Amino acid sequence: MNTKRLVWLAILMLLLAPPALARFRPRTVVPLVSAAAAATPDALSTIYFAAGTTQIRPRDMRILDAHAVWQRDERKRVLVIEGHTDGPGDNEFGREIGEQRARSAKAYLVTKGVIADRIMTESRGGGRPNCKEKTATCRALNRRATVSREVRP
Repeated sequence: MNTKRLVWLAILMLLLAPPALARFRPRTVVPLVSAAAAATPDALSTIYFAAGTTQIRPRDMRILDAHAVWQRDERKRVLVIEGHTDGPGDNEFGREIGEQRARSAKAYLVTKGVIADRIMTESRGGGRPNCKEKTATCRALNRRATVSREVRP
């Protein structure tokens, strides 16, 4: 083959190859996380909930999984989970759903092998909002549970 044909063939392959290969690409890309990174979660992590629910979302399960791995090796610390809601400060429903969110995170960690006695739960209700604006985005940031570490004797 002459050089012109090879150049045109290469150009044609470059133009046609991406659409042909697109069907072989995975639909979702999961970032690879090293075992060391997974075993050392941030000292304070936050997971978020949909309005009125206590169900943990799949992306937040990864945060809790990292805490479970870390907690298995750490014997002098306990996890403290504080549940929050997006409603006004001190109403009974807010305290209850905050507690349920914290318990939901605790139950998940227990299924991952963390000893239940090494996890404390508290409800903050709507008393400690991250965001005080009255927008949907701001309210979503307040529907959360925070996971922190504390040293215990």
